[in-house]
Amino acid sequence: MLMISMYVANGLIIIAFLWYLILVLMNNKKITDSDGFNTTKDILSEYDSINIIENKSIFTVYNLKRKVIKIASKRYYGNSLSDIALPLMEAGISASNHKSMDVFSKVLSNLKKLYVLPIIIFFVNSATYNIGDARLAIPLATICAFASYLLIEIKTDAYFWLEKNISKKLKIDKERVLKYIKQLITIDKLIFFGELIMIIRFVAIILGIS
Repeated sequence: MLMISMYVANGLIIIAFLWYLILVLMNNKKITDSDGFNTTKDILSEYDSINIIENKSIFTVYNLKRKVIKIASKRYYGNSLSDIALPLMEAGISASNHKSMDVFSKVLSNLKKLYVLPIIIFFVNSATYNIGDARLAIPLATICAFASYLLIEIKTDAYFWLEKNISKKLKIDKERVLKYIKQLITIDKLIFFGELIMIIRFVAIILGIS
């Protein structure tokens, strides 16, 4: 049973990361005449404190400390569903400003760095078989699960903000963009459930439940 729970937990995290990769790579057909930069700029037209710049890397992130959305070069100039939806997600995160953002901004430059935690706990879970290891793993797994929960909350707030603002300011397929954002939230939920299963597994090891 403990081995099965380890495989299930790790499997959920693997599925989540693969799903994200497929989601980004497969949605590369043009959906609008605008690009990632102008779409993001238009939806944030009333938010003068949030700046938008090109990021010379593959990642699109919102810098919490500087209040800057850094759009990856491909997204910045692109007009596919991924090119539009990923920057809009960051726009929604920046504009909705979840209450936990102030806390995260004290220790992180952007929320993408939190995705290192599931990778770490994946390997910890794979190497945990005895009581001593489980006692050390539980605090880390709890931190990971809590961070994943907050990410879901933050992205859900962003989703509702986008739902209200996309149709008002942008001429894009609202339903397709929102469906894409929902999938991003579901990916985070898979990671969260995987981490919860890990916590249960570690507790079972400590209690001697096989």
